[in-house]
Formats: sequence, structure tokens, C-alpha cells
Amino acid sequence: MLATLSARARVEGLFWPSVDRGPHLGELRLGIEREGKLDWLDEAAEVEQSYLQDTNVLITRLGDVEVVDFVHELEPVLIRRVTGEGRLVVQCRPDLDGSTRLIGASVEGNRVVFYRRDVALAIGALDAEAFSHGFGSAEGGIASPLSGPAVVVVAFGASSREAVARLDAALQQDFAELLASRRRHDAARLESAAPLVAAPEGLAALYRRTLLVLDLLSDRRSGAVIAAPELDADFEHSGGYGFVWGRDLAFIVLAFLAARRTDLAGRALRWLPCAQEPEGLWLQRHWTDGSLAPSWCKHQLDETGAILFAYEAAWRELGDERLDADLWPSARRGAEFLLGTIEEDGIPCATADLWEERDGRHAFTAAAVYGGLRAAAAMARRHEPHLSDSYEASADVVREAIERELWSDFHGRYLRSLGDPILDVSLLGLAWPFAAVDPGGERMRATVAALQAELGDVEHGVTRYAGDTYAGGNDWVLAALWLGLWCRQVGDTTGLERSLEYAVRVQTSLGLLPEQVTGGGEPAWVVPLAWSHAMLLLASRPELDAVPAGQGGTPAAVGLEGG
Repeated sequence: MLATLSARARVEGLFWPSVDRGPHLGELRLGIEREGKLDWLDEAAEVEQSYLQDTNVLITRLGDVEVVDFVHELEPVLIRRVTGEGRLVVQCRPDLDGSTRLIGASVEGNRVVFYRRDVALAIGALDAEAFSHGFGSAEGGIASPLSGPAVVVVAFGASSREAVARLDAALQQDFAELLASRRRHDAARLESAAPLVAAPEGLAALYRRTLLVLDLLSDRRSGAVIAAPELDADFEHSGGYGFVWGRDLAFIVLAFLAARRTDLAGRALRWLPCAQEPEGLWLQRHWTDGSLAPSWCKHQLDETGAILFAYEAAWRELGDERLDADLWPSARRGAEFLLGTIEEDGIPCATADLWEERDGRHAFTAAAVYGGLRAAAAMARRHEPHLSDSYEASADVVREAIERELWSDFHGRYLRSLGDPILDVSLLGLAWPFAAVDPGGERMRATVAALQAELGDVEHGVTRYAGDTYAGGNDWVLAALWLGLWCRQVGDTTGLERSLEYAVRVQTSLGLLPEQVTGGGEPAWVVPLAWSHAMLLLASRPELDAVPAGQGGTPAAVGLEGG
């Protein structure tokens, strides 16, 4: 279960039984009744919120009331300890599987259960009185005298019986032991990853928080990782975020490899073939079970190339022969598909761009196809050597076409798409991670100089492209980190460190990295964004062996630590 909460401890979403299912709630509020007046805690004027250090335990202080929230590490159970004085009221208006209709409710003693088909939500507390009203569109909750701490449990199940069993099991356990168990779990997860030894001030804490965030966004059943917790389920402001993008997941896998999160990397890699089309490509986005999600693009060829690149990166980092052998059939199908996308001029055919806004023939797509074919050639040498030469030769065709078709003497830099000179941070993909051009060569340096002149720099923030208006058109955290990764690729340790310092500076008070940051340094739109956190891991750790350096660059030597 993935739980999302507001700055005032209002539960906004409970995603179960996968991190993209639900969020099952219209409303779940806490209130304190004193002298006949009910005050909702999510309307409190005084608020202070923080994580319990290096855990996924959230502490919110609302005036004289404290709320401690965490999800059980093994069960779909949200545990909430409320400390204060008065009468505690928990009000719930469920939205089970996206519907407020045809919801049943039952009350028994200290608990209320809502149910609809295969989703049941139970709420209870010791010494509480449950209530509900309505039929078909049920509401309800519990009320309990509050003198000191009270523990409220919210549990899911595929039936009312299962939800109640989980609720009762949690209520029968001591809160202190439940909290200690959660802390031990989070500590073990951090210990399983590679630590940072030497880092700019504040980075180590952000690095650890990033590991915990990506843990939460990883679906335990499937191994897939969603882009972000869904915040726009009705698609009013975007196409939604609670989905799996193959390209995002490829970058996240690279981050897992860099941080030595081999368990998550392996599970995500094994998920990818499940979402692959029979023709060999990956379409825009998927649900965590591998089924195709609602999309607005015919295809994004960069996703297929990036995934093949991640396959080969996994071999170089892990040397896992069984995993490599299992991924090879998927890699071969992907490579064969990519061969058919290369036009006579050597640039891949028209497709959606990295940002899913324009159809065309793009530099980032060409770089990803080059990187994917090179990766497939390397894999073929281990599995079916007779295929290697054709993949390698086609990759060279794309590389040569990039220099011929996407370099503009007039502009003195690469173009983001054929016939489109607008500066776009996705041009960095020509160098990092795919190295379709020489990262340290004069042409790439000229392109980066133009990007910095118009879009920003690692110290002050970077926008996606000139004229961007999406969700305010602000700076993107991943863009600054991407520029920092290029800096490391060419041996510029100062640029890398400044990009990391920027990320530390614009993190939220809880250590979360947003999609965008306003000119005033405030988080904007999605928080947290998995891709932002993945780029933080990649920039914090030594460079992956799969990423070639530019002239004079020694990426493995300029990481923040060795090992």
C-alpha cells in the first residue's frame, strides 16, 4: 500500500493492492471535538511536519496535536497515532476503485468497513465507537475519547473479513513495537544500498531519502516503478502520473545499479519484457501489471532504445549470467524493431519526442536508438554473435546521420529535431548517457554552451526548452542534474557538484524532489517525481561503466566516492 498525505496529515490517497490502483479515498479526515466544537486538523493554522530520521514514518504537529503516520512494512495497513486532548473523530468518505457509488458499509463495535467488489477498507481504534450512514454512497468513521495517544488503523483486504482481520491484528499489537519494526525495515533497506562517503553538505541525507522514496514508488508485486503517486486521476491538468514509463524506468534502473540496489534493479528489469509489444517495441506507458495504459502517442522510440541500453548496463554492473540470458530474447526483439525504424537518411522515423508533445524526428530519439543498438550488439556477442555486426553497423549509420543531419553550421550546434532549432535540454542525451556524439567534442560543448545561455545552468536551474509552458514552464530538477551528469562525463567535477548542491537547495522540507521548481525556489507540480530522484542517485554515485566519457573525461574517477 502506498499512502499519500498532505502537509496537514490529511490522507489524500491509499493505493492498493498496487501502487497504481485506487486511490480509494474521497476523504479521510481527523478532527478533535472540544466543548462541543469540532476542529478538523487539516485546517490547523500551526503546522510542523517531518520524517522520523531516515524512515518512512511521518510526524505532523498541528498546534497541540501530534499525528504519527506509517504503513506497515508487510501488510496493507496504515497506522496513525494521534496524541492530544478531547474527542477524536475520524471521518471517511471512500472512493473505492474510483467510484463513490455501490459501496456497502457495516459497523461493528469499534470499526467500520466499506466494501465494493474486491476492495474492502476497514477503519478502527481501541475504545472507539463506529458509525456510518448512507446507502450505495456510504460515509462513516469512528469516534473515541482522546486523553494522550490513540492509535487509529486503516486496513485493506479483498473482502470485509480480510480487511477486519488485518485491522484487528494491528490493533492487538503494541504501537511502539510496530514503529520499531518499521524503523528496522527502513534501516535494512538503506544498509542494502551503497552509501555516500564524501558529499556536499546535505547531500547524504537527500541521498538516503531518495532511496526510501524509490522504495515506496516500486510496486512490490511486479517490480515496476511508477513516475509519481497519482495526483491528477481525472486528467484535469495532465495525462496522469501514476503509471510506468519504459524510458523513466530505464533511467531508474540505471540509478538502482549506481546505488547498488540490485534487488530493485533486477525486479524492474524482469518486468520490462512483460510490457513489450510482440513487434519488439515498448509503447508509451503501462500499468504496473504490464498491461497497456491510456496513451496519447502512437509510440516513443526513445523508450525502446533506453531500455536496451539499461539491459546492457545491468550486465556490466552485475555480471548476472542468468538475468542477461533471460533479457536477451527481449533485447533481440527490441533491436530488430529498431532496425526497421531507421530511414534512408539514417535518422529514425517520426515519433513522439521525449516530452510527449511533438511528433518529429528527434535528436534524443536518434541517440537512444544508437545507444540501444550498441547495447544489443554487445549482448548479441554473448548470445548470438552472428547478429552483432548488423546491430553495430546500424548504430554507426545513426551516429553518422546525427552528425550530418542534426548538426547545424548556421546555428553552430545540434538541433533538437530535423528542421527545429529550438533549444531543448533533451539534446544532452546525445552525450549522456548514450554518447552518440563525443561528449567532450567541440560540437557537443558548443551545444551545451547554447543550452546554458538560454535555458539556465547547474547553479540556478534549467528549463526543459525555450518557450515551455507546461505546469508553469518552470525549471526541472532532472534537467539541472542531467547537465551535471554531462559535466562529470567531460571531467568537470565543479559542475557536477553544483548540480547536486542545487538539488539539495530545492528539495522540499521533507527531502522530496519535485518535477519543477519556481523562480523563487519553491516546489511546483508533482512531488516527488521518481525521475528526479533517479537522476540524484546517478549524479551522487560514481559513473556507470556503460556510460562513455568525453575527451579527457574520466567519469569513474570523478564520482563523489569510490566503490
